Amino acid sequence: MRQGEDVLQIWTDGACTGNPGPAGAGALIRERGELVHEISEYLGEGTNNIAELMAILLGLQAVTNRDRPIDVMTDSSYCVGLLTKNWKAKANQELIAELRGEVAKFSDLRFVKVPGHAGVPDNERADELAREAILARP
Repeated sequence: MRQGEDVLQIWTDGACTGNPGPAGAGALIRERGELVHEISEYLGEGTNNIAELMAILLGLQAVTNRDRPIDVMTDSSYCVGLLTKNWKAKANQELIAELRGEVAKFSDLRFVKVPGHAGVPDNERADELAREAILARP
């Protein structure tokens, strides 16, 4: 995480009850430390990895200024590996291609792996948003 810069932070998390099962994506966006947007979206049946990928995609799609520094905070090693280390995926290839296309639209984007379920407030809130989406499903 970058300090001392005008960095937009996107905190993301996915959740799934069962794997596969009902899935949800959660994200929150902070600008200069202030909460400016929250996302809680039910995804239907899916896997935890799909939910994690979708949370990042939805967070990025909510950003209007793509030329500013942005840090995407996720507890998903899977997502960080796919997006920064060119890991090859056997599943979810269409979604990964869409996400990589979205990532390419940004000029200064970093992915930061944060510990999951470790009391990090914004990570916990993103998890809560993902779980709320599952509970509120139609």
